[in-house]
Amino acid sequence: MYSLRTHAIISCGLFAVIVLMAMVGNALQSSGIIKHPQALQTPAKIVFFSLFVVFGFSLVPTMVKAFLAGQAAIGNTDKGLIKLVERHQLALIWGIWSLWIAGFMVALPTMIRSGFFADLGGSNTPGGSSDSELAREIARMPVQGTLVAAPGMTIEEMLRGSSLKISQGANPMPGQSQYAGGAIFDFRVAGTGIEFHRCRYYFVTTYTKDPARIEAINVGTSPRKFTRAELGTANAALRARLKADGWLTGHEVYRTGEDQQIHGGRTRGDEGILWLKGDIVLNIEERRLDDPQPGEDLATAGEWIQYIDLRTRSDYPSIDRYVFAPPEK
Repeated sequence: MYSLRTHAIISCGLFAVIVLMAMVGNALQSSGIIKHPQALQTPAKIVFFSLFVVFGFSLVPTMVKAFLAGQAAIGNTDKGLIKLVERHQLALIWGIWSLWIAGFMVALPTMIRSGFFADLGGSNTPGGSSDSELAREIARMPVQGTLVAAPGMTIEEMLRGSSLKISQGANPMPGQSQYAGGAIFDFRVAGTGIEFHRCRYYFVTTYTKDPARIEAINVGTSPRKFTRAELGTANAALRARLKADGWLTGHEVYRTGEDQQIHGGRTRGDEGILWLKGDIVLNIEERRLDDPQPGEDLATAGEWIQYIDLRTRSDYPSIDRYVFAPPEK
């Protein structure tokens, strides 16, 4: 075996190579020399992963010899355990390496099958997976459970009524709790006939100073990215389901002359975004995922998702400005 100094140089050299390669790669990409960086994703992953594994293996003898050198420096070389490690350090190193190799033999096939080394570029990526292929892969993933919740109910009721494993996140404010996570799950608005299938994320926050009761719920209801036309279809389908379940839709009323002037002389806003059933207010929201491009057609451009926000009527901001009634269309 080499000395501690030699092993330390090997480990530091491997780490320096990893950092240097990353810097050079970023510089070449920024300069435009690499025209299609997406095409190099898989080779780069393989190279960097291999270097990282070799770097990890190099640390084992380095740390063993550093441990022995430290014990010698404090006068522990005559201790039984230290003498044992000193005599069998090669066997100890190979024992650790063998465990790691066995772990890699189990993990590597799964990593390959799950696409760890795959090129995850978009449909224009040479040799890469298209968005449609990724969407099909997600569509094959099983539903992990059902979240059943509504604003105003207790966290205990939500946990008891849901089959989805619900994770508690960091508290956003003192006295307030947050439950959040990403998964493939169904979401049912408790106490109603509305259920969303294959949702993607959830945020549930409690009242400040009352962490036992739900204040607001935000759920990503799109199972995948939508085009502008697909988003419109999804929103229309949700409005039809809400109407069939007996929800009322709200429209904002512009009561003052100033309000009407701001809104182009109109006396009321559009309906179909805000909905009410009992004490639950449901807001249909949408978010664009990609960046706008110069000269694009605003009516068709973009990749979108639908999400919903739920609160109680008394907690919804400026709710007094809205009038709720059965939808006109």
